[in-house]
Amino acid sequence: MKKILILPLKIVGIIVVVLVVLTGALFGLIHTDSIQQRLLGIVVDDLRAHLHTEVKAERISLSLIGEDVRLYGVEVEDLQHRKMLQLEELGVEVSLWPLLKRELHLQDLTVRGLHAQLYKPSPDSVANFQFIIDAFKNRNKPAPKVPADSVSKRRPKMKFEIGKIILEDIDVTYNKGRYKLGGLEFRYKSPGHHTGVIRDVQTQFVQHLKKGDVDTWVTVSTIGFEDKDGRGLLDIEGLRLRTDNHKPRKNANKPKRGFFDTGHLDLTGRLKVDVTRAEKDSIEAIVSDGVFTDSVSGIYITNLALKAATNKRILNLRDVIVQLPHTTVKFDHAQMLLPSKKEGRKMQFSTSTIKGVTQLRDISRTFAPVLRNFTLPLHLSVKMSGTDEALQFRDVVVNTADKKLVVKANGGITGLKDKYKLNVSFHVGSMHAKKGIAEKIINQFVVRKFMMKQLDALGNISYVGDFSVLWKKEQFSGRLHTQTGNIDFHFALDELNKYVYGTTRTDSFELGKAMDMPDLGKIVCKANFKFDISKPRTAKMRRIKGGKLPIGHVDAEVAEAKYKFVKVRHLQAEINSDGAVANGNITIFGKRLDVLCSFSFTNTNEMEKTKIKPGLRFHKLSDEDRAKKEQLKAEKAKAKAAEKAERNARKAAEKAVKDARKAAEKAERDKVRAAEKAEKEARRAAKKAEKEAKKAAKEAAKKTAQEAAS
Repeated sequence: MKKILILPLKIVGIIVVVLVVLTGALFGLIHTDSIQQRLLGIVVDDLRAHLHTEVKAERISLSLIGEDVRLYGVEVEDLQHRKMLQLEELGVEVSLWPLLKRELHLQDLTVRGLHAQLYKPSPDSVANFQFIIDAFKNRNKPAPKVPADSVSKRRPKMKFEIGKIILEDIDVTYNKGRYKLGGLEFRYKSPGHHTGVIRDVQTQFVQHLKKGDVDTWVTVSTIGFEDKDGRGLLDIEGLRLRTDNHKPRKNANKPKRGFFDTGHLDLTGRLKVDVTRAEKDSIEAIVSDGVFTDSVSGIYITNLALKAATNKRILNLRDVIVQLPHTTVKFDHAQMLLPSKKEGRKMQFSTSTIKGVTQLRDISRTFAPVLRNFTLPLHLSVKMSGTDEALQFRDVVVNTADKKLVVKANGGITGLKDKYKLNVSFHVGSMHAKKGIAEKIINQFVVRKFMMKQLDALGNISYVGDFSVLWKKEQFSGRLHTQTGNIDFHFALDELNKYVYGTTRTDSFELGKAMDMPDLGKIVCKANFKFDISKPRTAKMRRIKGGKLPIGHVDAEVAEAKYKFVKVRHLQAEINSDGAVANGNITIFGKRLDVLCSFSFTNTNEMEKTKIKPGLRFHKLSDEDRAKKEQLKAEKAKAKAAEKAERNARKAAEKAVKDARKAAEKAERDKVRAAEKAEKEARRAAKKAEKEAKKAAKEAAKKTAQEAAS
């Protein structure tokens, strides 16, 4: 019995020893360089045959004990025999035993030194990597359908779990764009919890715009991310956007123009993004702590915060806050219809009321250097809407904190895509400026100031009107209400030829009070003016003559004016200024006598020192005056005839009215008489009827008595 048991045990022992030896030998063979290189050769040859291109790999490292596979020195050419993919190292560490339970545990995935040259010259052409996609599509054809009652059909899907991903030195070129990744590290913490960091992201591409190509670089130092229970947190540091169109800046040799130029940006920033929901077609996120700076253009956003929700069609923003050093702008919500060439949809947007407080110096370097000293805080409120071609501004309100200045307006901007068609147009429904605020605003600008004393004399100012900004031209019109009178005006700034010109009218204006000339009273007039605003031209004139006055001229027609105790009408005035001296002439035209007055001054703040020279000019009655006299005579005769005709017509009308009244009175009398006659006839008929009724009653009674007696 003992011998019978020993023999099977020996056989089993021998088999176990043989299996262990074979397994050890197999493990040993697999880990030898020759076997691994032979396996690598088989794989590479298979890829060459399947892809029909050159595939190379220097070395493979396969460790069954460490459950690790690594490839080194992989190269793949495209069908034009250009190096398309180069890979220094690809490593995968997989737990083998969980595969028996249909669980794939990828412990470690490492990719180092991936360099790719990808091309697709045009949308209609075939990409140089398309053949790889097509090859594996054909190779991975879907398996035949399994019967519903099959056991394999009911087998659970394989579970996938990844522990760590490391990417280093990734460099991909696609057409003229280049995309680099210094490193990425992804780690699995626990179910539903992942963390990681992305380092040194770089992209370089060319924007093909109508005005030319713009080289663009985008880099990010680090992106820290965390995914926990479906909520993603991103912390982006060292964000940089740089552009170069290889042209001079737009403000080159233009000191009045701001530094903002999309062709020369160097914007750096950071922000945090909290992705609260992410699905296939929609995403919701909270952006906070956004800081962006471009020291050259002057952009400095100290804080950007908002909530965003978007799908393929609509972007919604909520609780938006934008802060600059001395500016804060907020609005509750905004909605944007996202553009789509495929669906023929253009971008549209609208916002709720945007409110904020600003000091315009925050945008001075960026857009308007003239605002660099504008420190007066302004409160603003506006609703916006528009497209990529036009903007609309509704319910615009701008005011100072003390309400000494309040402006209400509506307007819009059209032609955003073509500067030659750009049109900024606003209607100011009301503007109220209390005394002193206008001077305070002007003092925010570093400009030469004229006639400030006269401006102060206007007192409180109200305005209703319009203004528009076109290419190289600004236009202003409207009506001013001041304490010295009303002024209707229209003027324009010709930025191309450097002139300001326009017209003004007034039906009642106290010119003497405004100009500090007490002898002048109210005036009714209209005037045309034109002034030179060219710095080179005015500088040349001032070098020659000196002076502080504006350079230009004014022509005025005065319908009525008063000087001391003299009231004049139909006066013509002309003022010409060369910058040093302003000379004026006033003429009151008469039939045979013209009253002349010339004057001059050198300083608008000392108008009381104006030199005035009166004069007279006699002349014959001019042909024009004769014609006017004959015309006046004809007009008087015509008026007299018209008056006579009117008198006759009035008398005829009065007679007709009188006759009509008499006819009406007669008709009324005839009507009364007829009524009285009819009433009399009615009474007669009534009496006759009554008499006949009494007679009939008497006869009836007599007859009744006779019948009773018989």
